[in-house]
Amino acid sequence: MSANSLDESALRVSDCVTELLRKQPFFGSLVLRLPLRADPTRKTLASDGREIRYSPDWVAETDAYLIETAMARVIMACALKHHTRRGERDPERWQTASQLVTHALLRDAGFTLPPDAQAWEELSVEQAYDRLLEPGDGDSGDSGNASQDAGGAGAGAGGQPPPGEVGDEDSDPSDPAGDGKGEEESPQDRDGASGAPPSHDPSGTGEVMDATARADQRSDSADAPMDTAAEEQAWDEAMHQALSIARAEGKAPGGVEETVRNAHASVLDWRTLLRRYMTDAARRDYSWSAPNRRFIDSGLYLPSIRSEGIDSIAVIIDTSGSVPAQTLGEFWAELREVVDEIRPERVIVLQVDAALQDAAEYTADDLPEEVALKGRGGTDFRPGFEWLDEQGIQPSVCLYFTDMECSSYPETEPPYPIVFCNWSASPPEQNREPWGERIDIGA
Repeated sequence: MSANSLDESALRVSDCVTELLRKQPFFGSLVLRLPLRADPTRKTLASDGREIRYSPDWVAETDAYLIETAMARVIMACALKHHTRRGERDPERWQTASQLVTHALLRDAGFTLPPDAQAWEELSVEQAYDRLLEPGDGDSGDSGNASQDAGGAGAGAGGQPPPGEVGDEDSDPSDPAGDGKGEEESPQDRDGASGAPPSHDPSGTGEVMDATARADQRSDSADAPMDTAAEEQAWDEAMHQALSIARAEGKAPGGVEETVRNAHASVLDWRTLLRRYMTDAARRDYSWSAPNRRFIDSGLYLPSIRSEGIDSIAVIIDTSGSVPAQTLGEFWAELREVVDEIRPERVIVLQVDAALQDAAEYTADDLPEEVALKGRGGTDFRPGFEWLDEQGIQPSVCLYFTDMECSSYPETEPPYPIVFCNWSASPPEQNREPWGERIDIGA
């Protein structure tokens, strides 16, 4: 491919990233985390969690909306850890499973999928993998809650892929006519010569590559094995940060938001969650005046995400009933550590039971080591928010330390992020927070 063609493909990819940032900021901000580079060994577009690779020929011949869909598909697969979770499973069958479960999220977010792309609802990638036909098997019937996109011709009975789509040795992806007269060998078919892993993209919506394959190709991989736990934690943090950006623009996809909310909360310590919500509260935006350096070498001029400091944090402490002293102490100690790290201009601490009992303001340097509780009456979530509204205060984030034994919420959602830090058991349905997030500390 000529240098001009490579430049044109790079420019086209850049335009697609810009469109993602404009229309789908959740996916666009995740794409901005990774460098992009041309890679003729890929059939379409792929990611291993550290970079996004694209075939210049495919980019030149593909509609922009499908390039954007593929970017969103592979970045969502990485966010859901599909690049770290395959283990010893068949790689082609895993690829198909990954596409099936991410297609449903993309479709719900408003992306246009290829006409024959299938989407399976409410399954993990492992569950989808188990429901797929074994290589060489015939159609086995029931597909559970699989659903197929409109125009999905070519699916087997019950929404399962037809024989040959996964692991069929008689199927040649380069021979769509099935007559044995395949196309001339392309760079992606010569994987052995280049050392790149085989390229497999059954739906044409991008492939997710194993993170371990990335490490295996490094000359120093024996001395520096990949830290899978750190990789997955980084994607957890990135996904929640991207959701915060999308929420700020009013463009958070509902299905993705629910997935982010439920996917990993059970495996994250409450201290990690608290730190994440507070650091996410820093105001973020895209800056074209300071281009993203990781893309410049690829000829791509894309914005960087800038982060401003936090103006204020509000902490509301529910002083009704018996607040466990040890739990409050652990929460307060963690809060002081994060405050010292992110350095907000002020920390507003309110003590509230059925009414406002105390209001105090501190800097990051004079936050007290302990809290002397005041109140001990009933519970009402409204007075603290009403006081903030009366004072004209809109904090970067509001933390509400409570046992959730209350159903008296403000009629309208306050215009700032709210995190209920629940030190008791999970609340019954009538007490569930109508908005905001909840961290279960003492459950």
